[in-house]
Amino acid sequence: MGSPLAPEDPVSIGPYRLESRLGSGGMGTVFFALAPDGAKVAVKAIRRDFAADPVYRARFHEEVSNARRVASFCTARVLDHGDDDGLLYLVTEYIDGVSLEDHLIEHGALSPSVLHSAAVGVAAALTAIHAAGLVHRDLKPANVMLTLAGPRVIDFGLARSTQVGSRHTNVGLVMGTPGWIAPEQVFEGRTSPAADVFAWGSLIAYAGLGGHPFGSGDAYVMAARARTAPPDLRGLPAPLDRLVAAAIHPDPARRPQARELLLELVGAPDVAGAQLAATRHLTNSWNPADFGVRQPPPPPGWTPPPDHRPAGAPHAPPPPPPRAHQGPPARGPQPVAPDRQPRPPAPQMPQVQQVPPAETTIPPTRRGPIPPAANPAETTGPGSLAAYNRTGQGPRPPYQATGQGPLPRPPARRGGVLTGCLVAAAVVVGLALLLIMAMAWIFKPAAIGAEGPVQDGKLRFTVVGHKCAKAAKAATVRVCRVTLKVSNIGQEGRVLYPGQQKLLDDDDVPHTAAKLLDKAGKEIQPIRIGPGESFTGGLVFELPKAADAAEVELHDSGLSRGIRVTLG
Repeated sequence: MGSPLAPEDPVSIGPYRLESRLGSGGMGTVFFALAPDGAKVAVKAIRRDFAADPVYRARFHEEVSNARRVASFCTARVLDHGDDDGLLYLVTEYIDGVSLEDHLIEHGALSPSVLHSAAVGVAAALTAIHAAGLVHRDLKPANVMLTLAGPRVIDFGLARSTQVGSRHTNVGLVMGTPGWIAPEQVFEGRTSPAADVFAWGSLIAYAGLGGHPFGSGDAYVMAARARTAPPDLRGLPAPLDRLVAAAIHPDPARRPQARELLLELVGAPDVAGAQLAATRHLTNSWNPADFGVRQPPPPPGWTPPPDHRPAGAPHAPPPPPPRAHQGPPARGPQPVAPDRQPRPPAPQMPQVQQVPPAETTIPPTRRGPIPPAANPAETTGPGSLAAYNRTGQGPRPPYQATGQGPLPRPPARRGGVLTGCLVAAAVVVGLALLLIMAMAWIFKPAAIGAEGPVQDGKLRFTVVGHKCAKAAKAATVRVCRVTLKVSNIGQEGRVLYPGQQKLLDDDDVPHTAAKLLDKAGKEIQPIRIGPGESFTGGLVFELPKAADAAEVELHDSGLSRGIRVTLG
């Protein structure tokens, strides 16, 4: 991952052990590192000349606190920050994937459908960043990762509050990467969310056309072109051509906001609807295989659920039911073997209507064809009732041989018809009550905290168990793990995001999941669950030391109402 550490690089920053370099920029260097618990993280070390400025240091700590409130949808979650002997550092979750920059260098411009998805994801990330009162300030292809779950915007090292003064700390210093800096940043040193929108437009044009809309050069040359030379956007598909042209307008006041771009891209009337539409769009249209991102292999010993099969594979024929006893004849005409000739039918015996037992009720969650009522061989073999009806040579009802012909019918009892009707009516009523009770049991809603699955949207959750570790004396938090099974009952793929799941403590305070684990307990990225598929794993939460877990709130998406399960 990345390149080896340079000789001047430290081996650790704070409690994080550095493993390799991921990149560097105007503000500092980003390292791949391991947290004390072994989790993979990205640590950004801020340049010491910036860290030496007391104004910058104070603003840095304040802005990182704000950055931790940024919604994790399409962004890298901010985990920690600190000061290690005068070295400021910022810790975010490590995003595994391929950078947009590397993909464009190797494969060229994106196809129109992938380009639209990338535009949606980056616009959604900027909407979340700006909603927290921050400006990214260094949006570029190297800071957009193409991951299993969709595009993710990383590196908040240059994030800056919109409420703080907009001038640079060092006169004449341009903060950012040439080619992606808005002209007002270069010439006036003014930073605002509009500068991120300018970077979004330049990035999407570059990804769609295979070249920068303002050519190449240093920051001042590129900024001068952006103010005076109209870009050539021919070849960008609609509506991106129109939106990009508006986003890179030389006047920041005339550029649209990130949320307006998102509304246009997904056709939603409001921001809440836009986030939901963006989630649905990326879930349905994003194909990680196009970028060399593969689903992590299943842990050892994992077996797929019974109906799990590759997309497009035919249904496997269901196994025949176990033969417990001779079943009734199958309804409908029976097939006749080719070597048999039809014979005249023998007199038909009275047929008794068979009532299917309650055990044959098929739950509504069953998939695939319903198995046959009986094995055809059992209804056509020698000695069967069908064989008797067909050939007249099967076993007959036993009778007492007297040599006087058929036995006479017993005399009819008085009231036999009335009694039979009453018995039949009682049977019908009893069966109806049993059917109603069975249907009520099958379709009853899952009680909160009861055993069994609960459903939010198209995801069905089954909480298997939970465990909260005892915190050490010096610790301020305790770790709780909730194990669950998640099944997708919809017709479209869904992505399980840990940042959308909540754990409520005994004071009803919600805590967002910090990690998603697979069945073996290994941390993984948000996982896509295909139609009819299931995932079993765990969610890790961090609670205050004195708090205890009370309920878990599970969500199909970040905008769903969620469903709560009481933890016993």
